[in-house]
Amino acid sequence: MNRRHFLKIITGTLVAGTSVIAGCSHKPTKYFVNPYVAKSLNPPEIKHCFTTIGHKPGTKPFIHGGTCCCTPTPELMEQYHADGFLLDMDVNALIAEYEERGIILEHDDGWQCNNMCDSGPHLVFGGKCMVPPTIGTQNYENVIVGKKPKV
Repeated sequence: MNRRHFLKIITGTLVAGTSVIAGCSHKPTKYFVNPYVAKSLNPPEIKHCFTTIGHKPGTKPFIHGGTCCCTPTPELMEQYHADGFLLDMDVNALIAEYEERGIILEHDDGWQCNNMCDSGPHLVFGGKCMVPPTIGTQNYENVIVGKKPKV
C-alpha cells in the first residue's frame, strides 16, 4: 500500500467517524437550545409543597399567604394547628374557603390534568387549579420551585 492510498483511507475514516458522531446533533432552535444538559445532582429547594411530595412543616396554605398547596385533610389541619396556623378553622371550613374562591382541589375519578384543565394553570401561577401536578413533568418541577413557565 502506498502512502497516498493510506492517507485517503485515514482521512475517509476520520470524516466518516466525525459524521457519525455529529449526525446525532441538530441545529439549536429557540425552543430546543441545549437538549443534552444533565440535571444538577443537587435538587433545588422546595418552595411549594403539595400532596404528592408531602407537607413541608411550618408552611401555611397558599390562599393564606403561605406556600402549601396540599389538599386539606384532618391530618394536615392538625399540622397547621401545631404550627400555629388556622387555629379557628377546621378542615371543612378550609375546604369551603377553597370552594368559595373557585379553586379546584381534585377532579372526579382522580383525573390528573397536570394543571392544564379549564381551571389551570396551577394556583401558584395565578390559576384556579390546585390538583397536584403530574410527577416527572416540567410543570411538576416548576410548581415545586415556583419557577413560572415561559410562554
